[in-house]
Amino acid sequence: MNEFTHGWKPLIAATVGTMCGIFTLTNYSQGFFVGPVTAEFGWSPPQFFLSYTVMMCLGLVTGPAVGTLVRSYGLKAVGIFGLFGHSLAYVLLSFNTGSLVLWYLSWALLAILGAGSLPIVWTTVLNGWFEKHRGKAIGITMTGTGLGAFLLPPLVEFLISNHGWRAAYRAIGLGAMCISLPIVFAMFRENTDTAAHASGTKTPSKSWGMTRSEAMRTGRFWLLGAVLFLTVVVIAGVLSNFPRIMGELGFDRSAIAGIAAVMGITVVFGRLFVGILVDKFWAPGVAAAFFVLPTIALLLALKGDLSTSTAMIMAVLIGLAAGAELDLLAFLTGRFFGPNHYPEIFGAIIAFFTVGAGIAPPLFGAVAQATGGYSTMLTIAVGMLIACIAMFLALGRYPEIAGGPD
Repeated sequence: MNEFTHGWKPLIAATVGTMCGIFTLTNYSQGFFVGPVTAEFGWSPPQFFLSYTVMMCLGLVTGPAVGTLVRSYGLKAVGIFGLFGHSLAYVLLSFNTGSLVLWYLSWALLAILGAGSLPIVWTTVLNGWFEKHRGKAIGITMTGTGLGAFLLPPLVEFLISNHGWRAAYRAIGLGAMCISLPIVFAMFRENTDTAAHASGTKTPSKSWGMTRSEAMRTGRFWLLGAVLFLTVVVIAGVLSNFPRIMGELGFDRSAIAGIAAVMGITVVFGRLFVGILVDKFWAPGVAAAFFVLPTIALLLALKGDLSTSTAMIMAVLIGLAAGAELDLLAFLTGRFFGPNHYPEIFGAIIAFFTVGAGIAPPLFGAVAQATGGYSTMLTIAVGMLIACIAMFLALGRYPEIAGGPD
């Protein structure tokens, strides 16, 4: 465990950066804002969620851009700017007076200012500190999203119910900045030596890597991108519409917040479990197994007439898969394409993720509105998950030079 002895400070900083970054705050809070915002302005849920689509689809530009910027300015500078910009943009959302165009422009600004808080920064730093335990390190870092998923639903619901949605946007934006910036300033730093710094050796798996253009010429790059796109459409669609899905199943807002909090803490365990497992077993097989879980959860939802205990089980199954998603994205990118050009390649791969996450909320909402409920979309989502399981298994063995279990 010498890697953890030397790398614990950057690991903690990366975890906090992930918790307070753009993915966490948007994925686990927007479902609670849709009701009060649309009620005040007279918008439809699909109109509200289109803002999220604008933000995430800009990941086609911001993801690769961040991957390039870290080479020029360093991880710490890009990460700090992203955390500050993300928090500032959240505050700006609260000043909207009903202009839908301004709402979309505000979310576009959020995508640009907050791009530096994407997981590209927080996972790239791990390559310099961890080799043998990189999967675990990624899992720990990504527990930041799980902690956010656990804390945000009841917090956001409390703030909206007692102080209004404007105050809630300001509070979570400023709160995230006040928590993250001091820790990142003090503890986040790159290791310019090898990931085997702790042992004083240089491993073969640290000294190789495709360039972004080389990776994009492989079929595996596009298969990985496609499977990540489909999984995030399902997971982000369910998470963003979770309050409305559960409301349709007969649960009130207070109960939904409690169920969502259980799902959030389960995300933490999903992060840790998948991190441990991918260090020991073939990661695509681990991915396939994890995505069986939300398939079962959605089948339970389609059955209907859920008790609270069954809803909790459903939330746990979804949470475990949501916890595995970003970890697998980061780990598989490094294993299949190498660490040398990881930021650039991860920035390109994450574009699939952001576009999928961007179209999912309005897609789920629009289909639900068109069909009179969520059953049709959830049925489609089950089919998508089954396809994803097969696609993960089709990724094949790691390149021999990358090492790792086959």
